[in-house]
Amino acid sequence: MNSFKFLFIALLGVTFLASCGKDDKPLSEDIDITLRNTLQDPGGDEGTYPALFGLSDDAFDEFATLSYDDVEFSGALGQTGTPFGDISGLYEIDFSDNSISFKLLPDSTDPFWPMQFGTFPAGKFDRYYFTLSEDHNISGSKSNDENVRLRIDSDRVIVVELSEGYDFNPGKSFTIKLEN
Repeated sequence: MNSFKFLFIALLGVTFLASCGKDDKPLSEDIDITLRNTLQDPGGDEGTYPALFGLSDDAFDEFATLSYDDVEFSGALGQTGTPFGDISGLYEIDFSDNSISFKLLPDSTDPFWPMQFGTFPAGKFDRYYFTLSEDHNISGSKSNDENVRLRIDSDRVIVVELSEGYDFNPGKSFTIKLEN
């Protein structure tokens, strides 16, 4: 009987420890993240941001490591030496264990981005593909902006999609809460 009690307690302990692992959070700290942006205008095909400049799809890929304490992408989509000159970062993108936050960086004095400001019409999409070095534990999400959603493409790819009605103007920010 004592052997049975010992085995039961040991199994209970192992089950408890396994349930307290990193799988209890939608995203784990220290995973590597690759960011690729695509755009799609009404009636058009989805294309990558670098393709606008005649470059390969991966030319502007950005890389970060998830840290609960630091911003992963402090100037996402910023590029130097494009045919349009240097382009300042568009968004600050910050991941936590259970959210992704975007903050629009440029204001009306920026030399590149203001010509893009406005409300997205029907059929326009701006997508941020995040490829993770490890499987995520995201089962769903809730955005505080009805024109922004999270799409789960696979165990390692999530996509933040901005769509019709999105208010692309200075000071814009949004947060997506991740569910597991």
